[in-house]
Amino acid sequence: MKNTKDSYTVLVYTILKCLLAAFVIIAICSKSSFLYPLNNWGDANIYFNVGRGILHGKVPYRDMIDQKGPIIFFVYALGELVSETSFIGIYIIEAVCATIFAFFALKTVSLFYDTKSYELSLAFMMAAIVYSCFSNRHGGGPEEMSVCIFGYLLYLLARYLEQDVFPNTIETVFLGLGAGMLFWTKYNLCAIFISSFVFVIIHAIKRNELQLVWKAFALVLLGVILVTIPIVGYFAANDSITIFFKTYFYDNIFLYRSEKGLWVNLLLGLNSLVQKRNALTLAMLILGLGWMIKNKRYMLLTYFVVSFVFSFVIFNAGYPQKYSNLPLFAFCVFGVLPLFERLEKKNIQLKLIHSVCSVVLFSVLAYVSCIHSYDILRPKSETVQYVFADEIKKSGIEDYSVLYYGHLDEGFYVAANYLPEYRAYVMTNQVGDEFKDLQNSYINNREPDFIITRLRLCDSKDYNEYIEKLPEKKVKEVVAFDDFGYELVDEGSFYFEEYDIVARLYKKIG
Repeated sequence: MKNTKDSYTVLVYTILKCLLAAFVIIAICSKSSFLYPLNNWGDANIYFNVGRGILHGKVPYRDMIDQKGPIIFFVYALGELVSETSFIGIYIIEAVCATIFAFFALKTVSLFYDTKSYELSLAFMMAAIVYSCFSNRHGGGPEEMSVCIFGYLLYLLARYLEQDVFPNTIETVFLGLGAGMLFWTKYNLCAIFISSFVFVIIHAIKRNELQLVWKAFALVLLGVILVTIPIVGYFAANDSITIFFKTYFYDNIFLYRSEKGLWVNLLLGLNSLVQKRNALTLAMLILGLGWMIKNKRYMLLTYFVVSFVFSFVIFNAGYPQKYSNLPLFAFCVFGVLPLFERLEKKNIQLKLIHSVCSVVLFSVLAYVSCIHSYDILRPKSETVQYVFADEIKKSGIEDYSVLYYGHLDEGFYVAANYLPEYRAYVMTNQVGDEFKDLQNSYINNREPDFIITRLRLCDSKDYNEYIEKLPEKKVKEVVAFDDFGYELVDEGSFYFEEYDIVARLYKKIG
């Protein structure tokens, strides 16, 4: 009984260490945290606005456009139960996901070496290296949240391949729940499950326990079904099954894609992978490979290489983004094995002072490596989003309507505490003119009281005179409307992903 109580106490302390590391590092590396004025990443704001729409009776795809899977919208809706006017609830969810990743990173390393005196340092190290990398864009993305599922899968696979411990029923069902969440968020994230399943079959055949694999497959499928039923039920109840499947499958496959071709896409994905701000993550991957080769862990090595490469190809084949490779950095956990090998040989144990110093070190590392830490503790009043929001609220217009035109919204809806009422409330990267035509119709009909945009809007009759005053490279920013009924009332700039972006606020005349 005492051993059980002691084991429970040890587990609680381990989780608390991971929780501390996650909340500190995510606070530094995610714009959703309380250290930032707001999250101005366009993708995160889509998830936020659609999530908020769900809480107010709107249905994704039918009432508010985007092509991502519904899980990310429901996750954001959950976070917005904490606050609909800030990202603090999303920060909490991100930190919980990072806690899970750190916990299973510790569990993975403990398969090979004793981690007892290193847990706090290791948790901070893994969180800092993974979440401060170039591929983690601003915070709050599904790729970031999926790292914990990848970490869990890697732990189970490493344990099976190295110690011949097959996942039990509960572990396998949870794996299925994770697979279901990935599938209904961004289905290409499930690529790693395909390669993992192949390696499980190979290892099971070697051990003459193939029957366990089919049982596990059924349990994983059960987990996926448990996630799928409420999702399909929700859209069925809202008479939106057709548009849900059409948007998530057809539009993602045929309309949300790059026209550059497979090989160019893979080169772009590779370019994002080898960015200098990914140097630490790449070093960890290489160190992990080196340790496996040195210690002749060839099955684990083959799994690492095949799963990493296969997932990389699937992630980047269609529409590579700077954040596409982030889930792959769950593999960084193997990069600490050479360090632990050396510590074990020298019988080095960390004392409290060493752990405290490592906490400070990795927190500073996260701050320095993060691409947007320059915005930490910046007052809201200094951001163009809140400046525009203040002007809108002081306009005297009651129940005003706002449209963000031409691009993804960088937090202007959130700053104005405004739930978008238009289906095409932003412009996505989807091929075709459907959403562009919708946005243009709103303006031609003078529906929104305010328009916020990066573009320069004018009346058709003033177009020639307007562009004469602009440098040639700025002419492409101009969009002309017949009988344009708006006037420019303000403009401001903000720094975003290595660029200065100018936003403009237009108000309806009369």
